[in-house]
Amino acid sequence: MTDIPPMPRATPTAKDVAKELEHRQRRRKILLLGGLAAAIAAALVYGTCGRGWGLGTGTGTGQGEGTRTPADAAPRRCAIQVAAEGITVDGAKLSPTDAVAACKRAGAGADVIVTGDAREGDWLELKLALEAAKIELFVRAPK
Repeated sequence: MTDIPPMPRATPTAKDVAKELEHRQRRRKILLLGGLAAAIAAALVYGTCGRGWGLGTGTGTGQGEGTRTPADAAPRRCAIQVAAEGITVDGAKLSPTDAVAACKRAGAGADVIVTGDAREGDWLELKLALEAAKIELFVRAPK
């Protein structure tokens, strides 16, 4: 067998050089646009999340800072439901006077739901007692 000599390397043509330059330019453009998109994304994250990442400073003990209530925590309202079975406050069946006392302890008012089968007298008695005690009412009743 005869050995085949290696093929001589062809010199690049102008077309090959132009193609390579175009590939380089495309790569640079993609990198530039990707970097710009990453910078915009980082600016948006910084603008919406603020300075921290929610990881904390690492100086706490993990036991909390006491029994502080959050600044945006609203006072608790009692939930009253008036139905055919009677009056329930936060799930416990109570008389109208006990319901008023429970809502006074809560301190922020009452959310009252009057069902369609509730006795009119029960609801009127409770409403008058709550108004006399100056407890703010939010009432949902059937039309």
